[in-house]
Amino acid sequence: MSNVLQTLGVETLSLRGYGTEFNSFSRFFKSKDEGLLAVATNDYVPEPGKINAVLMLGEGIMVWSFELLDFVNITELSGAGTQSPKYIELDGVDDYISFPNLAGGSENALDWSQDWSLGVTLVGVEPGYDGNNVCLFRNGGCSINLKRGGSNWGLYVTSDDNLFDSATRAQANTWYAPGDFSRILFTYCSATQRLKYFLGEPVSGTYAMRANLFIPTSMVSGQNHGTELQVGKSWSGPGGAYFSGAAWDGGVNNLIVSGTELIGPQIDEFFQTGEDFTTHEYYSDIAAYCRLGEDTYPDVVDDKGNMTNGELVNGSAEDFKDIPTVES
Repeated sequence: MSNVLQTLGVETLSLRGYGTEFNSFSRFFKSKDEGLLAVATNDYVPEPGKINAVLMLGEGIMVWSFELLDFVNITELSGAGTQSPKYIELDGVDDYISFPNLAGGSENALDWSQDWSLGVTLVGVEPGYDGNNVCLFRNGGCSINLKRGGSNWGLYVTSDDNLFDSATRAQANTWYAPGDFSRILFTYCSATQRLKYFLGEPVSGTYAMRANLFIPTSMVSGQNHGTELQVGKSWSGPGGAYFSGAAWDGGVNNLIVSGTELIGPQIDEFFQTGEDFTTHEYYSDIAAYCRLGEDTYPDVVDDKGNMTNGELVNGSAEDFKDIPTVES
């Protein structure tokens, strides 16, 4: 007759892997927020040099990343292999990437009267339920902002630092939040006045169009386009903080800029090719490619040479970080 154990409570559960190696699950959290709270209060203390794996309801197996200071799904972490070896961390306060000199088509970026495309790979992202519009790309008063709303992130764009006035904004609820290693691509066609937002995961090569916005003619005719492309810079506008753009909080990598609208196979390749973007078939046609974080701080170099004097503003050398890895 076997004994039945009704309840088992343990601090750490270790299961045997290959040979005599044992791998451990330390916790089972009801949510990612609960796990982050446990880390913040030292209720759960990840151990450097080891895989700190936990189970998380609705998320599956997650590991603690000391580089991102966040729990990352184990399948997402494998997406780090699709990136250049370093990236730039933006603190969500006042640092941003600046490209003050634009040429070769890169000057089209965020000009609502021209065709263009902007793409970037994320390395960690603040999940956030605060409803803030966080600014990813900006040129003069023209910007692309994603509204943090938990699992439902919105897309808010403006042509004159004004999300309060419907004449200078366009918006959409996407119902999808970017992941820790997501790729984001925006393409714009001036003839149709359509801004398309694509979100995908390089580890699987899958992506989907999450928004297809019509940019009102009033936005185009009233735009305040500038001469400096900025990544992650905050801005203020009418209506207070809720209608302004907060600084981007998270890592960015592999920036591409095109003076044309990328279409069809070009979009497929952007999401499905690994870390070396110079192998992309459309590489000769884009205006700029910046690996981000691989240069000497504070420099941010465009491999194509069309965006010059790029730099990380208000940051430090420690913001040029190595791509996270799992240590065993």
